[in-house]
Formats: sequence, C-alpha cells, structure tokens
Amino acid sequence: MEILYRWIDGINDVLWSYLLVALLLGCAVWFTLRTRGVQFRMLGEMVRVLGESAGSGPRGEKHVSSFQAFAVSLASRVGTGNLAGVATAIAVGGPGAPEPITVTRKLE
Repeated sequence: MEILYRWIDGINDVLWSYLLVALLLGCAVWFTLRTRGVQFRMLGEMVRVLGESAGSGPRGEKHVSSFQAFAVSLASRVGTGNLAGVATAIAVGGPGAPEPITVTRKLE
C-alpha cells in the first residue's frame, strides 16, 4: 500500500506543478486560435444580449433574459461555494471554526 501511495503522490506532484499551468495556457491559446478569438470578436454581442430585455413571446408567455439566467447561475455557484467552505471549516477546525468567519463577515 505504501508503494501505491508513493506512486500516486509522485504523479500528483508532477501534475500539479508548472506542467498543469503550461497545459492550461496551451489549451487556452489553441482554443483561441481554433475559434478565431470568438471571446474577443463577439464581446459587443455579449454586452448587447446581456442588456436586452426578456420581453414576451408571440403568445404572451414570459421569458428569462440572458442577464437573469447569468445572475441565477452566478448566485447558485457562489452560494454553494460558501456552504461548502463553512462545512469544510467546521469539519477540519471543529465547532469553533465559524467564529472567525462571523467576525470577518461583520467587518465587511
């Protein structure tokens, strides 16, 4: 079992070093070139769509605007991260862990 642990630890050290950063940057450049810089070309369209009103459809049904969908998606990710962070702090630090979190929150 110790051999397996050392083997996995060695692979982990290699992957989480500068190799991972280089691979991520390489993928970012490759996708940017492959899509001809869509994240830059369509920036104006993104701002236009986010600012658009939801309006209603031809039969009077209401739609969710792009901004509303973005806000809900962002809120759910941030909220889940906060819950997971507090749960992890309690699990690792014991029942006294929420005290610094509360103090920090009051100082904001």
